[in-house]
Amino acid sequence: MQSQVTSTYPVVKRGQRAVPTLKREPSNGGLTDTAATLCPSRDHLEMLKAFDLHWEYGPCCGITRMERWERANRMGLRPPQYIKELLLYHKKETKYQE
Repeated sequence: MQSQVTSTYPVVKRGQRAVPTLKREPSNGGLTDTAATLCPSRDHLEMLKAFDLHWEYGPCCGITRMERWERANRMGLRPPQYIKELLLYHKKETKYQE
C-alpha cells in the first residue's frame, strides 16, 4: 500500500507575516523624519546605491546622484525626497555624491 506524502509530512499553514517596524534613532543628524525613519545612518550609502539601481529614474552613468535626482524630478518621475535629503546631508563626502 502506498501512503500519501501529506500523511508523512504534515501541512504547515503559514500565517500572515508581520510587517517589520522601522526603528527610529534618537538623533537623526539633521534629516527629516522621513529620511531618518527610512534610512538609519548605517544604511545611507546602501539606500543611495539602491536608488542607482532604479531605472525608472533614468540612466545613472556620467552624472552625479544629485543631478540624476534633479533630472528625474524635472521630468515628473517623483524620485524619493529622502534621497535628496541624504545627498544634501552628505554633501561634502564624495562617496555619497558619485
